[in-house]
Order: sequence, then structure tokens, then C-alpha cells
Amino acid sequence: MGTILAIAGKEVRIYLTTWTSYIVFGAFMLISAFFFQGLVVQFQQQSMQYLQHQYRAMLEQMNVTDWIFGPLLGNMTLFLLFMLPILTMRLIAEERRTKTLQLLMTTPVRPIEIVLGKYLAALLMMFLMLGQTLVFPLLLHVFGIPALDGTSAVDWNSVWVGYLGLSLYGATCVAIGLFASSVTESQIVSVIIGFAVLLMLYVLGMAAQGETGFWRELCTYLSITTHLDSFVRGMIRSTDLVYYFSLSFVALFLTWRVLEAERWK
Repeated sequence: MGTILAIAGKEVRIYLTTWTSYIVFGAFMLISAFFFQGLVVQFQQQSMQYLQHQYRAMLEQMNVTDWIFGPLLGNMTLFLLFMLPILTMRLIAEERRTKTLQLLMTTPVRPIEIVLGKYLAALLMMFLMLGQTLVFPLLLHVFGIPALDGTSAVDWNSVWVGYLGLSLYGATCVAIGLFASSVTESQIVSVIIGFAVLLMLYVLGMAAQGETGFWRELCTYLSITTHLDSFVRGMIRSTDLVYYFSLSFVALFLTWRVLEAERWK
């Protein structure tokens, strides 16, 4: 465990001293803020329309969780699809390019410790990236109009469950990005491979709409985004947990196998 934490600490220090991390963090926050502002404006406009036409029943059904927070999380999944392969691109590819991976393989450090240490570091950075977006539900809580019963405008249960789902989604993307980084010495190629795999898993949900029967169920289950829907609605399903944990495990296992093969070259 000490070796894993040492590797993770080293990678975190590199993250904090390279411009790429700050660009990814800043871009993610700015894009998220842009869509958040757009969703808030849309919510206000729709509320005014219902108010002007005296659609009281429709107005009472409107809430910031369904109209703003849920769609914002959906948009974040697409942003992470682009950002996380960039965050993981150098983890192993750079070691391979500089030939330090071969040297690392000659030390007592085991390949699984390398994989877990680098994965842990990337996970921490991903959590920090998501953490900064908590300012959006906080703004809704502070400035949003409270519910009729006097409670917060934000359903915090849905917020925390939604972020749990988004974290599992991100952790899976990080694991796939780490695998992509292990099969090449080019960071650019690593980004392309990671993005291609994630995009394929992303569009399966859309492909399922045009299918029926078995193929519809298969595409729906394999899609990396459909398993996030229940989290956004404030529900935790065991099938979704199993999906994200299993996919992350497979990606990390393949990464370990790549490094294990490198050790015996």
C-alpha cells in the first residue's frame, strides 16, 4: 500500500506542476458554467410563461433539480468524455516514451502497484475537477426560490446521488483512459484511443433508440450513460453499480496485463 501511495503522490505532484491540468480544470469549469447559466435562463423564461398564462399546476411541478441540475449533469458527462482522456494521456505513455517504464520494470515495484498508484492519482484529480462544480447547486440553494413547504429549492439527496453516479462514470472513464495510455508512447494517440472507446460506449445509448428486442437491451446496458439516469433521478441501483465497477475493473486488468507483458520483454 505504501508503494501505491508513493506513486500516487508523485503523479499528483506532477499534475499540480503542469499546465495541462489547470487548462483541463479551467475549461471544464467554464463550459459547465456556460451551460448552467443557459439552463437557469431557460428555467426562468419557462416559469414566466407559466405565470403569465396562469398555469399554476405546471408551475408547481417545476423545480430546479429536474430543470437545471439533471440536465447539467447530463452535459457534464459529455465534457468528461473529452477532458478525462487528456488528464490520463501521459500517465504511462510518457514513461514509455522516456524509457523510464523499462527501468521501473526492473525494480521490486509490481505492475499492479504502478497501475493502482497512477489510477488513484488520476481519480483524485477527477474528484477535484467535479468538486469545483458543487458551486452550481450551492448557488441554486442560496438564490433559488424555496419550495412551498419552506424547504430548499435544491433536492440535496438527488444532488449527492447524482454526483455519486457522475463520480462512478468519471472513474470508469479514467480507467479506460489509463488503459489507452498503457498501449502507446504517444500522448496524442493515447487521447485518440481513449476518446474513441468512450465515444463508442457513449453513442450506444443513442443507437439503442433505433433497435428493438435483444439488441436494444444490449446497447442500453453497454451504454456508459444510460446507467447514470437513475443516479440523476436520485436512485441507486445495484445493476448500475455493478456496471461501472465491472468496466473499471476490466480496464484496469487490461492495463495490468499490458505492463506485466512489458516486464517480460
